[in-house]
Amino acid sequence: MFVTKNLYQNDEAWKTAPLGHSKETIGGWGCLLTSVTMMLNGIGYNETPVTVNEKMKNAGGFQGAFFIPSVLPYIWPNCAYRDMQPCETSPAPIAQIDAAVAQGKPVILQVDWNKQAGIQTHFVLVKEKKGGDYSLYDPYKYGGDGPTKEVLLTTRYKFNGASIATEISGVLWFDSYSTTPPEPPKVTKVAVPAEKFIIYAAEDDLSLRAEPSVTGYLWKRMAATTELICLEPKSQVKSKIGVQGQWIQVQDPAGDQGYVAAWYVSEQKNKPASSSPAPAPSASAVPAPRPGGASAAPAPVPPGALALYPTEELSFRSQPVISPETLIRKIPVTEQLISLEPANQAIPKVGVQNQWIKVRDNNKKEGYVAAWYVKYAGGSTAQAASASAPSAGGALKVRTTAEAVSMRNQPVVSEATLIKRVPLGYEFTVTEPGAEAKIGANNQWLKVKDATHEGYVAAWFVVR
Repeated sequence: MFVTKNLYQNDEAWKTAPLGHSKETIGGWGCLLTSVTMMLNGIGYNETPVTVNEKMKNAGGFQGAFFIPSVLPYIWPNCAYRDMQPCETSPAPIAQIDAAVAQGKPVILQVDWNKQAGIQTHFVLVKEKKGGDYSLYDPYKYGGDGPTKEVLLTTRYKFNGASIATEISGVLWFDSYSTTPPEPPKVTKVAVPAEKFIIYAAEDDLSLRAEPSVTGYLWKRMAATTELICLEPKSQVKSKIGVQGQWIQVQDPAGDQGYVAAWYVSEQKNKPASSSPAPAPSASAVPAPRPGGASAAPAPVPPGALALYPTEELSFRSQPVISPETLIRKIPVTEQLISLEPANQAIPKVGVQNQWIKVRDNNKKEGYVAAWYVKYAGGSTAQAASASAPSAGGALKVRTTAEAVSMRNQPVVSEATLIKRVPLGYEFTVTEPGAEAKIGANNQWLKVKDATHEGYVAAWFVVR
């Protein structure tokens, strides 16, 4: 059983609020938003549809009224989004749903709320299995609904055969690292120095932590170019910038304080991080081995390959199993890994809990890494040789190969350039001539447009 409090999208307190970046309302279209809010509260948070709506908007979690679940872990670290599994044309994975519900994991189902032809999409959160049915937290309040009324899936949603296998048209899989998030540590704020020394996040998803360690409590993740005020002496900070294993105490634009990895920051805005080896240990210390040449310049990415970097020190394993017997070594955050899986298979795994990617390290050794501890660095989506050219006079179309691909107003990864994030399979029209050769290529950008915007997308995240 998954335990939470039932919330309703059509509650008077928020039903008229705009949903995401659209003119639609939470009351009319906020079923997934409200189901997610109930899910978050069930894993230890205290949210309402309004607070989740605002936080997701600020984090790029909406494309218009379209809710992007893969953004959730960046705001609520205890939430792990695993996947969305469509099953409109096949029986729903009942055994897997039952197993997840039995373990108390949150599962959100897509169902059909109307008897008209086709799927009129509605999302509900599973409470528990009841015989051959599911008891639901339904985010839409019908007459008579309340805390004591049980809502069964096939009693309320019965337009496609009235069985759970046929009524479920999609499954959103979630997990959490604990039933309640870890308690944030109590900290005393440090006074900002009179002479402010500013540094910048040089990578997206830079962690602000409570302690100077990759295991320190995670306050938040920040976008590239975020301005940070150093809380340490300038001379001390300058000696740390770019050095692997060093941390800098900072304050972000919201006034939150913590520590950032010195090898992911820069003195100049929009300048990539440049990592150096950690300082040499004293003569009395026993140096740890540094296999793989962690501080060496990364090798060129082979054609069609996908390059990845760890988000923190990462276990390199002989099998996709967490066990002392499978551990080969620890990989530092500066070491580039090359995926040995096709890019269209590896990209959807990146950042997803319980997924593994087979990779090659700097020593040319093959093994597995946890996909939820790596991020995309570059590489090709490897266009199929059979891809057809656009017809004469026809517009060149491309579609995205991953969730939450960014559309930007300039070909630069920066919070300031973000227009919106779009889902997997989203279609753009290419607006520049001679772009065919760029599609799928490393470090190339495409100028594109859709129905509402014109901008740039990373060429390695699209296919024809």
